[in-house]
Amino acid sequence: MLYSQASISNLALGRIGARGQITDINEDSPNAVKVLAVWDAVFQEVLSERDWKFAKTRTALQLSPIIPLYGWRYAWALPDDFLRFVRPHKLPPDRHFYYLGWGPEGTGWYHREDPPFWPLSTPYKIETLTQGWTSPLSDPPVAYPGPFPTGRYALTNYGGWHGSVMINYIQLITDYTQLMPGFVNCLAWRLAAELAVGVTEDKAKFEKAEQMYRDSLNSAEAQNETMDMVQEETGSDSWEAAGRFARYW
Repeated sequence: MLYSQASISNLALGRIGARGQITDINEDSPNAVKVLAVWDAVFQEVLSERDWKFAKTRTALQLSPIIPLYGWRYAWALPDDFLRFVRPHKLPPDRHFYYLGWGPEGTGWYHREDPPFWPLSTPYKIETLTQGWTSPLSDPPVAYPGPFPTGRYALTNYGGWHGSVMINYIQLITDYTQLMPGFVNCLAWRLAAELAVGVTEDKAKFEKAEQMYRDSLNSAEAQNETMDMVQEETGSDSWEAAGRFARYW
């Protein structure tokens, strides 16, 4: 479906009884000015709430020439659209296909095909680098001259001997045609809550919209999960290959 910032904003404004619609959140109208002020923060918040399938992706990281000052030997640059890693399941449907592990989003059950960080069980930390070395073992050590690229890095002692570091993460979406209806419903309610007091000066509308937002997250979760089809119970033509893959992890 063709969603846009304006269409989602009008849905939110209508839910709190605001007068008038907007055609562009960059237009010079009172409601558009209020929407523009909060859009980025609200959109990224809702996008980070769940492992939305339209925003879930995986990528190989690039090894940085910057060597961390201490504690870690390598830095792998995270993508610019990185929001957060995928989260674990608290209670998996079938533990045979999951492993109990630690990740940046907490300890829990991760599907063997969806670990947040590969190689599996590799310790790492996520940081921003503003200093580092190019040759820490020389005497004296040689400092990295800069400039330091903006963004975050995965610091680890893994240097890429078995391939690049790969991650499974939630990315910042800019193409609104990818959004699913359940997410849009959540976003509209969260946006309505954020705008309620500023637009209508009615705290009760804020409280109602906030509750509806929480309820809509639960409803959207079921829709989100139906986008996967994994033949775990009955097997598949690629079952043997999948078994080899699981042993590899």
